[in-house]
Amino acid sequence: MDGPRCDLHCHSTESDGTLTPRELVKHAREVGLRSLALTDHDTIAGIEEAKAAGEEYGVRVLSGVEISVEYASKTVHMLGYCFDSGAERLRAGLDKLVAGRNERNTKIVARLNELGLRVTLEEIEAEAGGKVVGRPHIARVLLKHGYVSTWEEAFEKYLARGAAAYFERLRFAPVDAVALIRDAGGVAVLAHPKYVALHEGETLEDILRTLVDAGLDGIECFYTDHTPEETAEYLELAKRYGLIVTGGSDFHGSVKPEIALGSGTGGLFVPDSCAEALLNRANRR
Repeated sequence: MDGPRCDLHCHSTESDGTLTPRELVKHAREVGLRSLALTDHDTIAGIEEAKAAGEEYGVRVLSGVEISVEYASKTVHMLGYCFDSGAERLRAGLDKLVAGRNERNTKIVARLNELGLRVTLEEIEAEAGGKVVGRPHIARVLLKHGYVSTWEEAFEKYLARGAAAYFERLRFAPVDAVALIRDAGGVAVLAHPKYVALHEGETLEDILRTLVDAGLDGIECFYTDHTPEETAEYLELAKRYGLIVTGGSDFHGSVKPEIALGSGTGGLFVPDSCAEALLNRANRR
């Protein structure tokens, strides 16, 4: 594929990425992206900075967010785009999710201390730089203390679902996340369908039908970890249900150095027409 490219799935220091929103947009210019959507976890705090940087660097910046939802007792992610950042219900919903994260972080720290790992919530918050605190920040602190040798080990031993210090937190149902995004005038997209948890005997198409009925607008077909066969499957589903096709790298910066902005692990190409489609849908709301 050739032509102008975009990346509609990436993270900044406002959640668990390592570049600030401004640095992220500058990097997007450096790698030749026409459009970028900042999709931090459960927060839209970096959007104004990103849009201002977009004006400076000549990159079209779309408002975005990645909302954690619960399905089949596992975490699924819903992407929202082109919404009104001042929408009260959206902001209140995201604030509730962040409060749930904070409550879980307190429990994780207490459990780590019980296990003999002397870490504090204050140093974890400092690691996050006053932004939304997530498990990656806890993993970095564990690394600094030498309790683990890699970021992956921190998750495997302590932070992943089922690990020694894992706790559940508040998440919305998928249909509620769709409603929250659309209520703010935004476009709701199912993130990385490869990782969508399903009930026994259920198919991805089954959950798509439910979400389309609830107002789902799109599906992330182009993604770093999708195989060509999976991408083809998702493109077919998008066509069948009249869904917008989107894509992104899920770039986080130096914590996931194998994933490059715009190109993922090397083979990702997201045409800028995906960004155009999101903007066109939002403008028709």
